[in-house]
Amino acid sequence: MSTRPEGASPEIEKAVERALAALAPPGLIAGCRVIRAGDERHFLPAESASILTRESRARAASGAGRQIAHELLQRLQCADMAVARGLLGNPIWPEGIVGSIAHDEEMAVAVAARSGAVGSVDVEPALPLPDGLRELVVTPRDRLGGLEPGMAGRILFAVKEAVYKASFPLDGRVLGFEDIAVDLEAAEAVTSHGIRSSVRLSVAAKILALAYTLPAGN
Repeated sequence: MSTRPEGASPEIEKAVERALAALAPPGLIAGCRVIRAGDERHFLPAESASILTRESRARAASGAGRQIAHELLQRLQCADMAVARGLLGNPIWPEGIVGSIAHDEEMAVAVAARSGAVGSVDVEPALPLPDGLRELVVTPRDRLGGLEPGMAGRILFAVKEAVYKASFPLDGRVLGFEDIAVDLEAAEAVTSHGIRSSVRLSVAAKILALAYTLPAGN
């Protein structure tokens, strides 16, 4: 028996993998995985202790994300494989590594880099916006680049989630949607506290948003 939703498939996984590879700037590596029943088995002891939810689908999604993270850390030749969950839900990467983990109902994705290569990174598969959420996500400061309003709302949701997760390790500030201004035409975003991120998007098999900041001096 599988928790994989109808429609999720290895083909989608391959398409997302290709999209992530195309989005990633130099120095950033990425991976994805279709969420499967029992993926919580991939937790390391330190990770399991920090992820308190007992709901099986949520634990499977988090476990799938950790499995990707472990593979990325191996590629970065990092000896410490554990990526625990912080008090605000943020992944705590080993020293010298930056990255992020995200998932929707079908797929988990993760990105990672040596902190000297990229200041902070994130990728977020977008979920359909529930009724009334678009008004919270889209603000007058956002520039939609001529996108159809419904599609723009979903993309902005993904971008703002990605930007928040990219900025949080830099200043530790909790942001709302109104604290992030996105310019889809210029492919950039800025937080209310002045942190600027470049944004890359894919709308192929999934709506994927990747936000990243370069270290000072680059």
